[in-house]
Amino acid sequence: MQLPASLAHISAQQDWQHTTPYPPLGFTPFAESALGNGDTFGLYWPIGREASEPIVVETWHDEWRIQPHFSSLTAFLQAYAAGEDEYVGTPSLADDPASPHAAFLAAKEQIAQRKPEAAIALLEAALAIVPEYTDALALLHGQYVRAGRTDDAVRVAIQAIISPPSFGGPPLKALQWPRTQPVPEGELDPIWHACGQLSFHFGGSKENGDYRVLLAAIDDYLAQGDSIRASTLMQTYAELMSAETVSFQERYAFEPAAFIARQIAVSAGLPQGSRDPAMLWSGDLT
Repeated sequence: MQLPASLAHISAQQDWQHTTPYPPLGFTPFAESALGNGDTFGLYWPIGREASEPIVVETWHDEWRIQPHFSSLTAFLQAYAAGEDEYVGTPSLADDPASPHAAFLAAKEQIAQRKPEAAIALLEAALAIVPEYTDALALLHGQYVRAGRTDDAVRVAIQAIISPPSFGGPPLKALQWPRTQPVPEGELDPIWHACGQLSFHFGGSKENGDYRVLLAAIDDYLAQGDSIRASTLMQTYAELMSAETVSFQERYAFEPAAFIARQIAVSAGLPQGSRDPAMLWSGDLT
């Protein structure tokens, strides 16, 4: 993972280790602008973009959510320096023209004003930065469906289904819609083939077949050499399973530390490098 050029201006937690699925793999917290209530800002490398500088996200621990506020550490530091208090609020597109979250909010406004093409452009820009931004994927899926862009709608629906709940969701409409579309001959995507078996209703039961379907899809992605989709779905699986009871996790042989170790091992096969936080600080940071 590429460290940002302005790293010296923040107090990044260089000994950060992922011991739980949330915050997601690829996140490293820093002290600046933290409210002290468990919410914090941090660096985040989107999946498949490890060779690029990270964005800056904010954790909302009560909701187990991540908000991709700033497109870069530089953009965050500009807002931090200009602020009248220590907390940095959500940027607008005027503050950070490439902010994924600002683009998402602006897209919702464009939809309300019946400007779908403008909304689509904003959402596509946000997803070019954070491909696993579940809320933006679900919103873009709806716009593609209304525009009659069926191929794009299927592609984005599948990405929404495999993307982590910490970035939004559950994407129930995106889950239901591909079931109405014929699977082309030769199509290999396991989620498209299995979406009819998924409910995306979690918690409150002793059994949930969704988990077996998701695990099988992870294995299929890996067998196809698709480490990006495999890594994305692994993060999703880990977050969903971590919200279940301990007894449920035991029935499904889910052990967080072992699963995170597997995530890190799989990430070694990503085109732009590993997401192992231990490797992040191995070089000279001065």
